Amino acid sequence: MLSWQQKYLELTKGAADNYHHSWWKRHGVVLDGEIAAVCFRHGNFDLAAKSYEKVCALYAGEGWQELLADVLPNLAECQKMLNDQAGYLASCVRLLSLDKGLFSTKERQAFQAEVLRLARSEMKDPVPLDVSSLITFSGNPGPPLELCDGDPGILSVTVWSGFPDDITLDSLSLTLTATFNADEGAKALRSSTATILKPGRNTITLALPPQRPGSYVLGVLTGQIGQLRFRSHSFSKGGPADSDDFMSYEKPTRPILKVFKPRPLVDLAAAISSALLINETQWVGVIVRPIDYSLKGAVLYIDTGPGLNIEESHVIEMETRVNISQSSAEMTNSNGTQKDCSLASIKEFQQLKLDNGRIEFPAWASDTDTVIWIPVRAISDRLPRGSSSVTPQKQSNLDGMRTIALKLEFGVSHNQIFERHCHCPSLP
Repeated sequence: MLSWQQKYLELTKGAADNYHHSWWKRHGVVLDGEIAAVCFRHGNFDLAAKSYEKVCALYAGEGWQELLADVLPNLAECQKMLNDQAGYLASCVRLLSLDKGLFSTKERQAFQAEVLRLARSEMKDPVPLDVSSLITFSGNPGPPLELCDGDPGILSVTVWSGFPDDITLDSLSLTLTATFNADEGAKALRSSTATILKPGRNTITLALPPQRPGSYVLGVLTGQIGQLRFRSHSFSKGGPADSDDFMSYEKPTRPILKVFKPRPLVDLAAAISSALLINETQWVGVIVRPIDYSLKGAVLYIDTGPGLNIEESHVIEMETRVNISQSSAEMTNSNGTQKDCSLASIKEFQQLKLDNGRIEFPAWASDTDTVIWIPVRAISDRLPRGSSSVTPQKQSNLDGMRTIALKLEFGVSHNQIFERHCHCPSLP
């Protein structure tokens, strides 16, 4: 650098400092731009980068994107020459975040290629990067996902990508924040596989483990590409249905998830109208009543206590039960071998197989009241065939009781369990 150029820089820098110490900071930034340009031409990239950072900060703060597009590439070049990997990555992201019309598609693709090249290179340490201006996210339109206490689920989230080409994320996670419980920490939901973001709108699904009751909103989106760890704090407001690149930065107030407090989800009741006859096959009904909850894929485990066997030579039958308000006494007859269904309006009927004490519910039984008919035989060594298991006068009342233990596993992943012990009544 010639002596007069050095003198020019010294005078310009002095003037810029004076402006910065006064109320004329914009004038100082203009002179910083002059200093940066001279230093950049003469290879003084350190001083040029410091000056360009001041200029870019002003242009970005004022929203002057066209002016920022003129000087930001020079700042990125200085950072590249100085091997400032974190700064260079941040500048490339800022360039990609500017209005699409300021750079050609080829130029924007080159910026993305630089981000990926550095992310996949042998960087000494992972580089954190804020991409809030480039990647935004929101819940999908419509009501929030509603789950019962203890239920897992699948959460669907919309992510907008400002990258010009597809980009593969090695990992992706999203935090949920409870709206009314300050003590409840943010819960991170992680994608189990690599995620490919296409330019514009993307819909991703994340496995949702059971959460505590309450309402939840979206928190922070994080992910990793090679050695690059990125975060986005931006929230998309949800653009027009025909828009693929709509992005905004309004924090949502609408919950994306609601988990209800514990409540009864199903009820089981045995239909026993009279004392069982010893060594005779009889039908015992089990009324299954879902309470605003699907029993799709449910499994019922049946375990009989001492003195009671399930007749495996007979099939188990299941039918819909519409008039569930009728007393359980009307659901089995007192003569043993025949079922009285005259009071039931039957829409479906199916024979089921008992496999190691378990019954799998058919699809049609997931949302309707049903009756399961189980063939049983009461056994006693002290009473002859056909005798009532009603307790004789000299026996303990417990001697004549028979017990059926029921356990119903249901829910998306059989996470809900309902258990009940049903006792066959004995007469006085």
